[in-house]
Amino acid sequence: MNQLYVVFFEMAIVLFIGFVLAKKKVIDDRGRKTLNDLLLKAVLPFTIISSSQYTFSIDMMRSIGAVALGAGLYYLLTLIILRIVIFRTKIADAERRVFITTAVFANTGFVGMPIMYSLFGDPGLLLAAIYNLIYNVFFYTYGVHLLSGKKPTVSEYLNPVSIASVMAIALFIVPWRAPASLVNAIDLVGNMTFPLSMIIMGSTLYTIDIKKLFADGKSYVVCFLRLILFPALMTLAMILVKRFVPILDATLITLIIMTALPSGTMSVIYSERYDCAPKFCARTVSLTLLFMVVTLPIMIALCLTAFVSA
Repeated sequence: MNQLYVVFFEMAIVLFIGFVLAKKKVIDDRGRKTLNDLLLKAVLPFTIISSSQYTFSIDMMRSIGAVALGAGLYYLLTLIILRIVIFRTKIADAERRVFITTAVFANTGFVGMPIMYSLFGDPGLLLAAIYNLIYNVFFYTYGVHLLSGKKPTVSEYLNPVSIASVMAIALFIVPWRAPASLVNAIDLVGNMTFPLSMIIMGSTLYTIDIKKLFADGKSYVVCFLRLILFPALMTLAMILVKRFVPILDATLITLIIMTALPSGTMSVIYSERYDCAPKFCARTVSLTLLFMVVTLPIMIALCLTAFVSA
């Protein structure tokens, strides 16, 4: 638990630094876009590949399979249920589509993987990368189709994080391990993941218009689903699984934490691209990011208390 408090403290400090840098105009919209690209196209892929150098074990392979199965079931069930429920409401069609994507698809890459890496190191990052890989499958098929009404292109699947995730699985399975000097060089880049992501997040929090943010009741419903209900249901499912199936604690916690993250920014990008209620989407994603500052530390603390101490 002491390590948890250290992570929370570090997270708060670096978030504050990002907030101040944005306030002082050191980081503007263009700079934030550049930092996002740096994180998602270089730093995070290197970190994921580095995680593959973790010592091979059958237990870890089972964990990889369990995370893939758990994430797949989560996306399948939530998408089906929300599709049935939301499309029977009187909400405008574009907002219904955004409602589903923001409620179901979390920020697994930008927020989730750095946090899992800070909590569990390479094993946590490798499992988070698997979860993110399943996210990519569902988001770039059904999610993009929902927001655009079109089929996604192959290039949208072939992003650096997805490619690095597949490479990490392959490198983890094979018996070969890279020389220490190469691993150390990759780690130097990968070590930027957590501070860089928190600085970007802090600078994003500064841009939120508080007055407009709290104006839409539908956004609160998304926050409840995204940050409270879905993680709670995943937690109950993991408690049941743990009773009947021997499974690593890190596996259970990965599935819960990756389900408890704020809404993904890719929903905003695609809602703007296809003019699918972009303002509602941006408000909702921002609100989940704001509430995450409170809900996520609580969820992580509960997970580590319930599973690691058990």
